[in-house]
Amino acid sequence: MKLFRPVRILAVLGAALTLLAPATVAAQAGHIERYTSFRPGAQWLDNNGQVIQAHGGQIVASTDGGGKRVWYWYGEDRSNGYYDSPGVHVYSSYDLYNWKDRGLALKAMSSPGQFESDPYFAKVYKHYTPAQREVVWRDLSTNSVRSDGWARPSILERPKVVYNKSTRKWVMWVHSDGPSSPDSTSTYARAEAGVAIADSPMGPFRWIDSYRLNHVPSDSVPWCGTGSSFDPAGGMARDMNLFVDDDGSAYIIYSSEENRSMYISKLDRDYTYLSARPENAIQGKDFVRTLACNQREAPAMFKSEGRYYLLTSGATGWDPNPARYATSDNVLGQFTDQGSPISGPGAATTFGSQSTNVIPYDQENNKFIFMADRWTPSDLKNAPYVWMPMSLGESGSLSIGPDQEWTLDDLAPYQRWSVETQLPDHTWLGDTSALPAEVTVRTGTRSTQVAVTWDATSVARPGPANLRGTLADGRTFTRSIVVMPHELRYAVNAGGVATADWQILAKNASLLNSSAEQALGTDPITGTSWGYTGASAPSGTANGDLYSTLRYAKNHEPLTYTFGGLEPGTYTVHTGYFDPWPWANRAAQVTINGAVVDQQRLFTGTNEAAAYGGVTVGADGKIAVTIAPTRSPDIQVSWLMVARTG
Repeated sequence: MKLFRPVRILAVLGAALTLLAPATVAAQAGHIERYTSFRPGAQWLDNNGQVIQAHGGQIVASTDGGGKRVWYWYGEDRSNGYYDSPGVHVYSSYDLYNWKDRGLALKAMSSPGQFESDPYFAKVYKHYTPAQREVVWRDLSTNSVRSDGWARPSILERPKVVYNKSTRKWVMWVHSDGPSSPDSTSTYARAEAGVAIADSPMGPFRWIDSYRLNHVPSDSVPWCGTGSSFDPAGGMARDMNLFVDDDGSAYIIYSSEENRSMYISKLDRDYTYLSARPENAIQGKDFVRTLACNQREAPAMFKSEGRYYLLTSGATGWDPNPARYATSDNVLGQFTDQGSPISGPGAATTFGSQSTNVIPYDQENNKFIFMADRWTPSDLKNAPYVWMPMSLGESGSLSIGPDQEWTLDDLAPYQRWSVETQLPDHTWLGDTSALPAEVTVRTGTRSTQVAVTWDATSVARPGPANLRGTLADGRTFTRSIVVMPHELRYAVNAGGVATADWQILAKNASLLNSSAEQALGTDPITGTSWGYTGASAPSGTANGDLYSTLRYAKNHEPLTYTFGGLEPGTYTVHTGYFDPWPWANRAAQVTINGAVVDQQRLFTGTNEAAAYGGVTVGADGKIAVTIAPTRSPDIQVSWLMVARTG
């Protein structure tokens, strides 16, 4: 993790980033207990009773001299805090629980004179020319008070290591950053990836150089969000990771374009440079620009049953945010966003952490471990690690967590499976009784009938929903479905777009409105009077859904929807709210037939629905819903439904 904006300062995180548990290992009377489980967010100590210094790191599997599997953990040494990093630390383990300190795999520098005065640097860089040593000093000079007069130190982040079977070398790539000139006040101006090489997993790793990487031509696509051209420098590389495919080809994955887009570039045979120089690189062969304009960072890649998975975080500095994952059948193809791999309260902040790597603990049986950091910038030395189990569901869908104590025995083997039973396009509100009691499940080439139960809470509000099913053996899956209230009279998609989910409502209910929306007037088909009033405009397209399409008010006016032609009785008015511009901090008061039913409706970037029940309709057959602003921003609404309940 990174201060990619020059003006960013280190801030103290709130209670969400505090440690979840005390240390499970303590050095008492010379005795150090052994770990037997993972405790996400708890302090983690090495064999000497010291806090492990391997932030933003990676785990690499190898074998020792006796052929036994051994794991190496590489990461940022933050024992001195943000600045003055000693370098990249390495630890070894036979069980992933208990780690032996192996020292610094790559050492940082405090003075150019160390090439002569320090035996370590004198030996490692013995044959380097003055120009090569200048590069090493430029990239490894992490001390905050520079002896050469430069205003800012260099930065080493996100170290990742792979073993090259062909060359029998260990190769380390690092986000290498720092000032671009002596008077530069930015530690994130160079935006490069640096590479080092070693004969042993413990090092010493010998620094080679740092580079900007592949990028699309400056005039080939617009700069994300602005319409202007790219920064001509191009090739920025910040948060990064490495991946070696089954055929031995290696790739570097990095956040670029000021963290706006993700890139994947193929490395050369030695893994020490790109497969082609940036000016000669071909998209689809040497690199790919993917998840463009999505503002993603902290990449972590793994492969399961021929499919590539790319985990990323949002770009919010030290503050945690929702993780997302994307998949592709081609490592240099376009990745398709699959949403968050976490559900429930932990999804909003990835359990207060940020991804750094995925450990293929047992790739043959699809057992993977999620590695993350819980960044505490006020105390980076003690910033804890968050390791959580990963599981694969229907058709390879990914889940991470929970952030509770767990062991390697909790990782279950997986073989891809899918539910083949076609479900109806809609179900009733809070009612799953009409859904099938059994579904056909295919695993490999075999199909079986399996009992299923449906989660009624997943269809507890009208509109588009993710229906959750649980098979008899505990496996779960979801299906997109449209939820309808019984006796639905009106279904209005504000903004007037006949989206696919609105069309399902219209097909399966006898609605009094023949179109998705209209200004107040007579319906040309049903003859009823209904529609909106108030200065406003639509937003959204037919490719969206009931939530993403909306009508927004203008000039601080209220929006009123009037529904006529209703038979006397009792009704519930359902409304849907979503704000694609949640930073506006808008709020509204909702009234129905003049009575306040929602004093302060807040608008957020999350799909939300409200149900206002007990609305009585008399002989006039009308319901009027008014949404009026209570703050300075104008208000909006996504959809409305009117259903008779009595």
